Parts: sequence; C-alpha cells; structure tokens
Amino acid sequence: MAIRSGQEMATMPLAGLKRITDVALFVADLPRAIAFYRDKLDLELKRLDTGFAEFWMDGTILALWEEPDVRRALAFDDVPRRGPHAMLAVRLDSPEAVDDLHARLVARGVVFRAPPRTYPWQAHAAYFSDPDDNLWELYCWVGPPRTV
Repeated sequence: MAIRSGQEMATMPLAGLKRITDVALFVADLPRAIAFYRDKLDLELKRLDTGFAEFWMDGTILALWEEPDVRRALAFDDVPRRGPHAMLAVRLDSPEAVDDLHARLVARGVVFRAPPRTYPWQAHAAYFSDPDDNLWELYCWVGPPRTV
C-alpha cells in the first residue's frame, strides 16, 4: 500500500460527499417534535432512541435530535442557540401542487407564515416552521431560470 502525501490527499475526489442522506434537526422537546412530524406532516416514525428519532423519506432520512442530548454528547454546552440555522425545502411540480399541499397541511393545524404566493425569484412558495422554529418551504419554479 502506497503512502500518499498530504498534497495528494487534498486533491483526491470526495466521492462520499456527493449526496446528502440525512438531515438532523435539533429539537427542544422530542415527543412534541415527533407528534408534529407524525401527526401534522404524516411522516412515519422509523427509529426511536434516547433523545433521537428518525423518519425515512424518499432519498433522505429526517432525524430529530433532542438539543440537550446533542449538546451533552458533542460538548456544545457553551454554544448559545440563535434561531433557525437552516431551511428544509420540498420541491413540487406546480403552483397547484404547492397550493394543495398548503391547504392540506393547514387543515392538519400547520401554521404558515403566509399563504402561497409567487416570489420575485420565480418560485411559487409557502413557508412554515416546526415547533422548534426550523423553517420549511414548499415550492415550485414558475419561470425560466435567470442567467448569471
């Protein structure tokens, strides 16, 4: 086995980083978060462990990790939490699909920031937050992409 230099290692392709397989959200209250994702978003709970839960979605695992548990496990006790850090987005096929899913989620008690609308960046979208203020977007593109 040949030993590679640091320079050679730095230029090798990172094949393992070509696809995101899991998204973890840090939550304050795991049972409350599970109820939201299971009962309001109709996701199926696939794994439950101490301070941790998984919902398996098409191509991605949505994980919920109780914030106090992750802070202890990874020694982040001294880092303050500062609002949402990311947005999860679901791309749909049409404005009608966005409007329909919005209406079905509202009927389940999901509170949106505003009704769906078309934004200047050519997306028809609606936004809601989970109980821990993680931001979600339902969207579809409604125009040709702009060139840069």
